[in-house]
Amino acid sequence: MTATAALTAAHPHLRQGPSAHPALQGCEDVEWSSVPGCQVDVPVVLRGLLDPEAAEMAERALDWLVMSGPMSISTVMPAVVPYLLRLAADPSLPRRDELVGLLLVAAVLSAPTDPDNAWDLAVSGPEKDHPERAQCRAAFVADAAWVQRLLADDELRADPYLGDEDRASFVQAAGL
Repeated sequence: MTATAALTAAHPHLRQGPSAHPALQGCEDVEWSSVPGCQVDVPVVLRGLLDPEAAEMAERALDWLVMSGPMSISTVMPAVVPYLLRLAADPSLPRRDELVGLLLVAAVLSAPTDPDNAWDLAVSGPEKDHPERAQCRAAFVADAAWVQRLLADDELRADPYLGDEDRASFVQAAGL
């Protein structure tokens, strides 16, 4: 059973149509099945992030969906970033810190690879082999206003786990 199937089996109400939450506006209109490696129930997973009882399971399903390995993002991540940024801006979101952490991972792992740095190439691979990184950076840039909103959030600014280096990764990813 996939993580998303387990999520909907445990929380069948998540299948009940679009969410009224403004952060998810338009996610039902995305052709998720046309994104390579994407499951068509992405809106269900995103709705699960809003539900206090389903949030932890939805977060695990999301992790499986947007990560293709321990040090690489999947082709789904760029399409999900706009919704994750908007959701993370909501202080009432269950497991908000974990969602901000996932966005930070996306920002760090989408950084361009230095072609002159052998270590960077060995760990991340050449840019031409990972178009999802440039697409993810483009998603951060397109929603840079949401990144700025996160960086200005007093609650997140007080978070000791979101240090200067992490903030710099968000700034770089969003082209700020």
